[in-house]
Amino acid sequence: MVKDFLTAAFFLVIAIYLAVNLMSCSDMYGDNPFPEFTEIVEEDSIDLTDPKLQSKDSSVIGQNEPEINNHFFLKDQYELNCHISEWFFCPPSIFSEAIWEFELITDMCVDPPQIVYMGECQKKFQCDPADTNVQKIPCLYDDYTIGLKDKWCDKGKIKFGECEACEEEICDGIDNDCDGETDENMPLEVCYSECGFGDLICVEGEKICYAPEPEEEICDYFDNDCDGQIDEDQKNICGNCGDVPEEVCDDYDNDCDGEVDEGLVQTCSTDCADGFEFCNGGNWIGCSAQQPFPEFCDGLDNDCDGQIDEGLDCLCTLQMVGALIPCTEPPLECGMGYKTCECINEECTEFDLTPCYAACSYDPTLAVGGTCNMVKGIITDEVCNNHDDNCNQEIDENLTKMCYTGDPQTMNVGICIPGMMVCETGAFGSYYEQPSGEQVFIPDYCDGEILPALIDDCNGEDDNCDGLVDDGKELVDTDILFIIDSSGSMGDEIEAVMIALNQFAESYKDEDVIRWALLMGPFKESFSSDVQYNMLISNLVPFSDFTASFSSIPALGYSNKEAMHDLLYLSLHNLVPFGNLAHQIENLSYNYPGHLFGNEYLLIPDIQNFQIDWRNDSNKVVIIVSDEFMDSHLKMFSDITDWSTIYDEWIEQQDILDIISGTIDLKIYPFSTLGTKTVPNNGFEIYATESGGEWFKLTNNPAEMYENLMTIIGENACQ
Repeated sequence: MVKDFLTAAFFLVIAIYLAVNLMSCSDMYGDNPFPEFTEIVEEDSIDLTDPKLQSKDSSVIGQNEPEINNHFFLKDQYELNCHISEWFFCPPSIFSEAIWEFELITDMCVDPPQIVYMGECQKKFQCDPADTNVQKIPCLYDDYTIGLKDKWCDKGKIKFGECEACEEEICDGIDNDCDGETDENMPLEVCYSECGFGDLICVEGEKICYAPEPEEEICDYFDNDCDGQIDEDQKNICGNCGDVPEEVCDDYDNDCDGEVDEGLVQTCSTDCADGFEFCNGGNWIGCSAQQPFPEFCDGLDNDCDGQIDEGLDCLCTLQMVGALIPCTEPPLECGMGYKTCECINEECTEFDLTPCYAACSYDPTLAVGGTCNMVKGIITDEVCNNHDDNCNQEIDENLTKMCYTGDPQTMNVGICIPGMMVCETGAFGSYYEQPSGEQVFIPDYCDGEILPALIDDCNGEDDNCDGLVDDGKELVDTDILFIIDSSGSMGDEIEAVMIALNQFAESYKDEDVIRWALLMGPFKESFSSDVQYNMLISNLVPFSDFTASFSSIPALGYSNKEAMHDLLYLSLHNLVPFGNLAHQIENLSYNYPGHLFGNEYLLIPDIQNFQIDWRNDSNKVVIIVSDEFMDSHLKMFSDITDWSTIYDEWIEQQDILDIISGTIDLKIYPFSTLGTKTVPNNGFEIYATESGGEWFKLTNNPAEMYENLMTIIGENACQ
């Protein structure tokens, strides 16, 4: 009941404070921040339920209590045993850490109880006695240098320690060296966990060990869970990571099933036919296809080259008289016919070959409908002999055969694959496109085969087809930036880049050591828009994220304001120490009066944030793809907010060359139209020369673009 009355009394006091605007509890008023407050206005209605009324001390003033020094006890109408004196905290100044309080006396002998006195708000403690924290604060040392001293609260009074000189910074959350920073530049210490060594780093005054932590075990030839075992319960039946290898013909149990070269069958072929062969002891043997034999006079194509008895002087003998010899030459028009030796004198001492006729000319029972067509033979399968073997009025139609001109041991090893030849006028070969575009048939030319390279490229493939991938080479950290002119005239060339990169992804898409970025411009929102953009499509990311960024390229309108100098300068500027640039980035802008004939030329993101995340120790490669010459539209300002401070200059060739000369491990590879669109002293090729890169002629041929990209990778990422 008493507590409720006190609550109501407190809120009455607060209401009076706010109404008369007399309260200002602050150190600036000394020990009494409420000098005007002397009396309490009695109020009949009091809210006794407010929980905010908190008493810190109270006592009933009785007969034996000492006299309280206030004017209310001069009034006879109050009995001493009716009054309760209590002390309450009052709000301090926001600038003070002191504790303030005031006295409140309540008459409990009336109903409801009435406040009869409220004292002045006065300072009780300089600080909170419950606060035991010791602070380090700046001070002036003997020689007027900055030092540190302790500050703490001692029984409500603020105490200070001696001013001590600054010390070497240690990890304690204190500015020991008095430079305004805490725990800065702490030397790295070695620590270790159950998974190995790490760095002991100071974080918020405490040293924390950043060492490898146990992870779920995966098959990667590392002890991920740090239990002393590597890849436990993760390896396949062969004791390795990944899928179980497929069985191959090498006299080895590749799939670890206890059998060697089991069930291996593959197709094979000869010049005569196709067949199958089997693996035995690591070798393919027993090809079932008909084998060619040396040609001899029997009227057959023994060597399966499409010709019969070629190169032989086949003279008739007495033994061959009457013998039927298969043939396909004229006058026979189609199918297979026969010829024979016949006597040309009565004594049969001279012989001669008959012409090639249908079989019915020798056996009338084979005549169709009683009529013998002398020039239409027996229908057979079509072969490459410049003859209509199947009598369908087409010659050598749809005849192909596999070919491979390299070492047979390298076929289907690594990148090496066989090609294909077609039959044309009785001979196998392939068509070849000449520079003029004319298709020319070349006999025995094998089209589409891939033969072993002289050396292995560093591309994750077995280029020399020796069964070893990359032959000991490895990839090193390489950052590759593409700057592509997207103004609207290079659709075919950009498509060639994308196709080449898709082919490139087959070898490099999972390689994290090579990172890729894409910068394109300019774009327009539409053909009629005045607003033009340069865009950082993708900063340096893994290959899969880089290729995905191509799909986010907006389909915007044609623009004729290529700013290739600007894009190159902005992408390289953070490779140069601050202050060494010819033009500081913060002083560059596209927005100024009359720029581009009144058009607004924008850069996305903002120039100040337009920088590539080059890695410190990486090889840095810039690939420029453009059919235009270098151009610049940036302007210099001494004050970017004041257009009147504009300089009549822009990014020039020498500005780029200065960056190249001062940057290690930077090479530039332009793809441009040298000799057509470039002009002296304003082209791309000089950047290739000065950086140690290489100039490539701009092409829309994906295969050529791929080979050029492979060259760039081999020069920079392969060790």
